[in-house]
Amino acid sequence: MTNILFAAEKSDLYLGDTIYYLVLFAILLLAVKHFAWGPVTDMMEKRRQQVIEDIDKAADERKKAEILAGEREEQLKSSRQEATQILSTAKTNAEAAGKDILNQANEEAKNIREKAKADAIQAKSDALNEAQAQVADISVQIAEKVIAKNLSAADQKDLVDQFIKGLNK
Repeated sequence: MTNILFAAEKSDLYLGDTIYYLVLFAILLLAVKHFAWGPVTDMMEKRRQQVIEDIDKAADERKKAEILAGEREEQLKSSRQEATQILSTAKTNAEAAGKDILNQANEEAKNIREKAKADAIQAKSDALNEAQAQVADISVQIAEKVIAKNLSAADQKDLVDQFIKGLNK
């Protein structure tokens, strides 16, 4: 103890003052703990809880965003496949429609050719019949002059028909 007293004499520090300062320091620590440390730790705990909740919410939101992004990506792939299928169907339909139009045009051209051929045959037949009628009339006139007699109309017609049949052979 003499060392403590010796040190106290040297620095003018006494044991009573030291105890007094220690008691005051202890009281100050208790006051700080009661009035400052408790509210500060409570505030820090609330803040820690808030940060944890915010991090959990952010993680949940990130997971939701990832799920939505995956769904959107899947929808985009589906849309692309659907668009490709629509284009393929449209192309197939266009080709089929083109073939149908071409077939119809060919059929119509064939019908027109057949009708033209039939019309030509009919025109030829009509021309031959008209020519036969004219030849018959001319033949009758020539025969009248040659024979110099009048034949009845029925006789003349029979003669002309026989003559035409002979020409066709």
